[in-house]
Amino acid sequence: MNFSELEKIMSKNGVNALAEIARVLKTTPQAVSNWKARNQVPYHIITKLSQLPPDNQPQASHDPRHSSPRTFSLPPSIYEEKTISLSDILLTMAEQLKVIILTAFVSVYLTFTYVQFFQQPQYISRATVVLPESKTANLGGLAGLANQFGVNVPTGAQADLSSPSLFPELLRSRTFAELILDKEFYLDKYGKKLSLLAILTYGDKTSKVSQDRLIADAVNKLNSNMLAFNQDPMSSISILTVTAEDPIFAKELADVVLTELEALSRYFKSETVREKNTFIENRIASVEGDLEASEQALKDFNERNRQISSPALQLGQERLERDVEVQKGIYLTLKQQLELAKIEEVQEASVVQ
Repeated sequence: MNFSELEKIMSKNGVNALAEIARVLKTTPQAVSNWKARNQVPYHIITKLSQLPPDNQPQASHDPRHSSPRTFSLPPSIYEEKTISLSDILLTMAEQLKVIILTAFVSVYLTFTYVQFFQQPQYISRATVVLPESKTANLGGLAGLANQFGVNVPTGAQADLSSPSLFPELLRSRTFAELILDKEFYLDKYGKKLSLLAILTYGDKTSKVSQDRLIADAVNKLNSNMLAFNQDPMSSISILTVTAEDPIFAKELADVVLTELEALSRYFKSETVREKNTFIENRIASVEGDLEASEQALKDFNERNRQISSPALQLGQERLERDVEVQKGIYLTLKQQLELAKIEEVQEASVVQ
């Protein structure tokens, strides 16, 4: 809608001066002058006119020839206006420039105040960890031979609680949390050393909550936003992330987490090796008795049959010799596994790097 059409509408209703148009439309004379210069009326003015019923539309100045104020009668064409030009948007923004500047200033001020005086800074300590790859035992035919006789000799990588792949789960466990909650750390906030349990719960005040409830709350805080262990599935590199409000505390907590995580993994590993040793020793005692019985049976057969000439005797001798060889192979395999397990039990190599 151009300005000439607006002037015609206003003229028909007794409004001719630009100041009167501005007063009727509740805007400034400068805005009306801009409309006239551009020969275009903003869309929100057209909408304002179209939404007012005849009996509620703003009144123009009184005509002395009439006893009552005139009301506007709008042509149907203004209701068909649907487009909004860029100039309309810019004009609206210019009219509301003070509001926009004030809103932006208040937003920046509130943000600065919150960050400077209310929000607690968060420091992140990261540790890049190289986990050992699972080794596969290569025992050849001896392992298959032992398996035929009920001896479970592992030939591939088996996952247990000491496996590095379970580090993320161990990190979120209550067992691991209880290991580090008793460790003490110094924070400038308190000016003294406090246990991790106190830092995460009641601080330097006296706690009135049960120990189990405090541990549960501390575990939730550790697992929710403080500790994270991300593994790369394509490599053996993992990243431990510790987030805290104090930078020194974040670094020291990361060191303690790695130390206790490795110690817990080594404990589970030693328990697994100890159970393995017990099983192998029991199997060796059983197989050793079977081997001695097979050797004794072969010895008695050879003493009874000094000269073996018949096929039946030869077949019997071969069976006894084969039984001795089988029992000997199982015995040697178990002995080898026992020695490897003993070496693994006393080995103190670092689990992670």
